Amino acid sequence: MHENSNDRWWASACYLSVIVVLPSLLVKPKSAFLARHCRQGFSLFFAEIVLLIGLAVIDSTIGHIPVLGLIISFILHLVVLLVALAVSVFGFVRALSGEQWNIPFLDELADRVPIHES
Repeated sequence: MHENSNDRWWASACYLSVIVVLPSLLVKPKSAFLARHCRQGFSLFFAEIVLLIGLAVIDSTIGHIPVLGLIISFILHLVVLLVALAVSVFGFVRALSGEQWNIPFLDELADRVPIHES
């Protein structure tokens, strides 16, 4: 917990979906801590967009089956929403407490995001 309060708040904002743009582009990460959370926030946002596109495809195909399609679509939407919300809240809390952490399955993607400390 050696990060300053300002960096912790900006790092927490990285997990609030599209708001990741603010700390990443406007603030320009000055610490490795903030840069890491910005990279993870972008990878989470990218994963959310991919999942939403996948849900749209499922809705336009399986979702047209009268009852079963509606049930499957509803369950998938609920699961995606709850997982995205849980990861965002967990990341927000970890960043706010000044801890480093890695999002499972998105580690490799986060390492490829070109955000570095300045």
